[in-house]
Amino acid sequence: MNGLLSSLSGICAQRNRMAEHCLSAGDQTLKAFIREQADKVKANRSVTAQNDPGDFYENVRQKTYSLLGEEAAADVRAALDTGVICTADHHGAVYCSQSFQGDLLFARLLREQGYKGRYVPILSAGQVELENATNARGVSAYFSAEEKQLFPFFPAKHSVQLACCAAAISREMTDRFRSRADKEVSEPLRSALLKLCDEIYYNDEILRQPGFSDQTTLIGSMLSRRLFREDDGPVFVYIEIEEQVLPILIDELYKEDSLIYSLLYNKEVRSALSHAVTGSCEPMGGLLFRGVDEKGRKIPLSLSEDGFLTGWDWNKNEVRFRTDQDSLVSLLKEGKILPGVFTVALLLFFERGITWMGGMFQSCYLPEWQDSLVKLLTACGMEKEAGLIGRFNCSGYISGPMFALNIADNYALTAGPVEFMVHKPDSGIIDDLMERTTIRDAHLIGLSEMYFDLVLRDEREQDWYRKIAEALHERYSGNGITN
Repeated sequence: MNGLLSSLSGICAQRNRMAEHCLSAGDQTLKAFIREQADKVKANRSVTAQNDPGDFYENVRQKTYSLLGEEAAADVRAALDTGVICTADHHGAVYCSQSFQGDLLFARLLREQGYKGRYVPILSAGQVELENATNARGVSAYFSAEEKQLFPFFPAKHSVQLACCAAAISREMTDRFRSRADKEVSEPLRSALLKLCDEIYYNDEILRQPGFSDQTTLIGSMLSRRLFREDDGPVFVYIEIEEQVLPILIDELYKEDSLIYSLLYNKEVRSALSHAVTGSCEPMGGLLFRGVDEKGRKIPLSLSEDGFLTGWDWNKNEVRFRTDQDSLVSLLKEGKILPGVFTVALLLFFERGITWMGGMFQSCYLPEWQDSLVKLLTACGMEKEAGLIGRFNCSGYISGPMFALNIADNYALTAGPVEFMVHKPDSGIIDDLMERTTIRDAHLIGLSEMYFDLVLRDEREQDWYRKIAEALHERYSGNGITN
C-alpha cells in the first residue's frame, strides 16, 4: 500500500471504531459488505417493535406525493416497507461525494432487500448548519488536486443557519452563483455549473417552493436524472426527517405508554435522565431537543430535573422553555425547538424498529445511545421496554466507503454528482465497481473525506489533500468513471 495512504488511514483508524474495523476488514467486497448490512435489517425485522412504523412511512409517502407525484410516492412507500432508511445525509448536501456514493450504496442495499423501484428515499437531517463539511450552503466539486472546491448559493452571513430553517434559493442568488461560475471556473466544471443553473435552479417549480428544504427534494430528483448516460440510475428523494417525525412526536407527547412521555413526564425517569451520561460522557438530557433562535441558529438545550429545557443563546442569555405538552407542541409547531437526533431515533428505531443506515459517526454513537437508554430504563423499572430496545442492531453503516473516482492526468478525486454529470458513465459501472472494490480499499479511496472529518485542521499533514489525490491516482486509477 502507498505509504501515505497507510499513514493517514492509520490515524483515522485510531479515532473511529468503524473506520478501524473497515480498514482491517481484508478482501470483503462492497457487495458482500452490503449483504452484511442487509442481514442487520433482516434481524431487526424479526423483532416485534412497540409501534407499527406505518405512520412514519405514510408521512413520507404523502410528502413525496406533494412534491414529486404518484409514481415517486408509490416507489418511496415500497422502499420504506423494506424496513430500512438511509439516515447518513444532511439535508441540502446533495453534492458531497461521500454522501452521494453512500446513497448509491443504499440504493444497492434496497435491491438486496427485494426493492425493484427507481425512486430511493434518503431521510436527511435538517438540523445541521449550511456550512457543515458536507456543504449544504452550495455545490461541492472535485476537479482540483489542491482542495475540494466549494461554490456557495447562500452568502456567508447564513453559514451558521440550520438547513431546515433556510429560506429558498432565489433567482437573485442563482444569478450571483452563475456569474461567479462563468468567470472563475475552468472547463469542464464551468459548463457543468452553468448547466445546473440553467436546467435546475432556474426551474420555475424550484423557484416557487417556500423554503430550501422542499427545494432540495426537487433539486435532488432533477439532478439524479442527469448523472448516467441512459438516465437509468436511481432517483434520490431527499426528505427532511425532522418534518416527517414531528406529527408522530406531537401525538406521542400525549400517550402515557410512549417512551418520550416517560422521559419527559415520569418524574423518576426524567430525574434519572437529567443526571445520566452516555458512554462517551455526553449528558443524555442534552440529546432530546435543540433550540432555534430568530436567525435560524441552533441553541443546545438540556432537560433539567424540574422538567424545563434550558440553554444559552448566541448572546449568552439564558433560554428556558416549559415542557408540558401544550407548551412543547406550540414550540415545536412554531419552529422554536426541534427534536434532537436521539429523539428521532427513539421514535423511529427504538419504538418502530426501522433500521438506520448511517455514517461512520452514527454507526458508533447510535449503539452507545441504545446501551445508555437500556441501562436508564432498566434502572427505572422499565425492563420490558429496555429488553425490546436492546435487541435491535444499531450498527448499520452505509456512508463512508467510496468506490468511484474522477481521474485526471496525475491525480484522482472522489466523484460526486457534478463529476457524474460531466462524465455520464453507464449505470452498470456502479455494480462493477462494487463487485471489485474491497471495503478496505473503499475507505482508502474515501480517505480525503474521512481524514478531513477525523483530524483537526492544525493536526493535518501539509498538502494532505493533494498528496492523497496523487496517491489515489497511483493506486486506484481503475476506479475511474471517465468514459
